[in-house]
Amino acid sequence: MFTKKNKLILFLLVLVYLINGICSINAISVTFDEGAHFSYGIRILKGQPARVNQENDNSKMPISALNALPRAVEQVFSKNLVKEDGGVSDITKGRYLTLLFSVLIILLVFMWSRDLYGNNAGLFSAFLFVCCPNNIANAILVTTDTYSVFCLLATMYFLWRFCNSKSLKDFIFFAAFLGFSQIVKQSLFHLYVLAPVCIVIFAVVRREKVKLKKLLLNFCIAAFISLFIINAGFLFYDLFVPLGNYHFKSNLFSKVQQAFPAGLPMPFSRAFVEGLDLAKFYDDLGGGYANSSMSNVTMLGLSFTGTGVWYYYFVSIFFKTPISYLILLAWAAGIAIKKINFRLFIKNEFFLIAPIIYFLILLSFFYKSQSGIRHIIFIYPLIFIFCGIIFKYAKGKKDKLLLLILSLLLVMSVGQYFNNYYPYTNEFIGHKKNAYRYVGACNINLGQAGYFINDYLKEHPDVKYAPEKPAAGKFILNVDNYLDTWNTGKYEWIRKLKPVAEVHYSYLLFDVQAKDIKP
Repeated sequence: MFTKKNKLILFLLVLVYLINGICSINAISVTFDEGAHFSYGIRILKGQPARVNQENDNSKMPISALNALPRAVEQVFSKNLVKEDGGVSDITKGRYLTLLFSVLIILLVFMWSRDLYGNNAGLFSAFLFVCCPNNIANAILVTTDTYSVFCLLATMYFLWRFCNSKSLKDFIFFAAFLGFSQIVKQSLFHLYVLAPVCIVIFAVVRREKVKLKKLLLNFCIAAFISLFIINAGFLFYDLFVPLGNYHFKSNLFSKVQQAFPAGLPMPFSRAFVEGLDLAKFYDDLGGGYANSSMSNVTMLGLSFTGTGVWYYYFVSIFFKTPISYLILLAWAAGIAIKKINFRLFIKNEFFLIAPIIYFLILLSFFYKSQSGIRHIIFIYPLIFIFCGIIFKYAKGKKDKLLLLILSLLLVMSVGQYFNNYYPYTNEFIGHKKNAYRYVGACNINLGQAGYFINDYLKEHPDVKYAPEKPAAGKFILNVDNYLDTWNTGKYEWIRKLKPVAEVHYSYLLFDVQAKDIKP
């Protein structure tokens, strides 16, 4: 039974989350890719979904139209409105839409955990999400990452419900969110692989009889719903374009084009198909080149041009996940191994764990586009729901005390990054000036610390931005330039020196003496 006390706690969690997010929205500067996402959202509202700039548009999706709504409404009431701030105020207002949308994630985390383990578990899982620094950091940005968190979670939630209930209603919701995912994040296209695999494994382990006609009917329903949502998201732009009329850039799509008749009409919007092709092309190209869509992959003190590294996300998760979460996950896994038999695991927890394993393997071993943990943050809510199992099986005083201690440590660890959560790293890092050596540049700096740095320089007039040529003095330099993530060769002189401190977690401070720059 969901009591008034439970409702109050959930309300307070949402309220704290919103207040924290609102405080951060105006505190951080516009990040590297928010402008491109916002611009594409504007074009969607104008009915122009074509990918006119391949490098900038390749990963942009129709969901960004939500973030552009405040600007569109403002323009309706002030038709001659002209702004001279480069779109900063519009992007800032657009961030509120992402934050409000992310509240749905809290509610969904609560619902799934409650359904599995009870009300207290649901509230605890919601609390874990509210405190997650990686999700907080992206919940206030005009990007597609937070939307992808919700879509993956909703798709898997209704897939779990459908497999257990065989309800047509649950299946329709599953199919709808599966389609909705495709106008949010291109990597979620893999749900078309993951979902059928989950259905088959569930049926085999649970020894269910599969009716072929019903299976085919469900497939047709899901395909129709997905097709409609995808095309609607892209405004039904350029439907049924013959396959031969496409000019694909990636090897994969070029091979597909050669394998099928040129006159074959494509049932998808051209902008959707071209987006997948461009995403594949730029991923194959890798980062760090002049025509790349991302910089070098940097991790554990190493820099990689044109390739990724298999351990990128494993290391990122280890150092950018609060230690309390890691302990809770290990605790929950131990309980699951001891208390749950395999068939019961497949019935419930399998739908939480399968996406985590699938996307970790996929993005680690088969993708070069490794630009920060934000590309895989959609696994965190699944982990938090799984941790709700602790409330079902651990009920002693020692367990409750440990939960309290871990919760307090979590709040303390995350709280020190208030208003600038993006560069969060846990205590395994040690001194934060060394964080870049462990997790690289993309996990620390997204351009969000601009306002903080401006204030710092005003308060410390003796500190300047590092010059490109050797000089003595106190300088700051962002981790991107220090690691030379675009292979420019600039700041080579200062890269020979070690920073003495960090500034707002995203910049490094150097105290350069004359002797340090002698030839």
